[in-house]
Amino acid sequence: MIAPGTGSAGASPVGSGIVWARVEDGFHVGSRTGEFVGYIDRQPDGRYVAYDSRSSCAGAFTDLTTAMRALAVRATPDAPDEAPPIELREIR
Repeated sequence: MIAPGTGSAGASPVGSGIVWARVEDGFHVGSRTGEFVGYIDRQPDGRYVAYDSRSSCAGAFTDLTTAMRALAVRATPDAPDEAPPIELREIR
């Protein structure tokens, strides 16, 4: 799983609080406190196409973290204008 903006155990999350799960190679699903945020699908040409919680296209991006950030911004419209941090982790 990929967890953007999670702090150490017991700490408050920073950033968007969205947790990303890699369902399969090239397909990621985001959620925040159990609420579906959207998904990202890698295309054969290498672009990442992001879709929000209503499956509306949020755009095509050249890298995964930019696609994640775009969905984080859509999911948190009241957040400050700066880009939310994306922290990548592998959890087994």
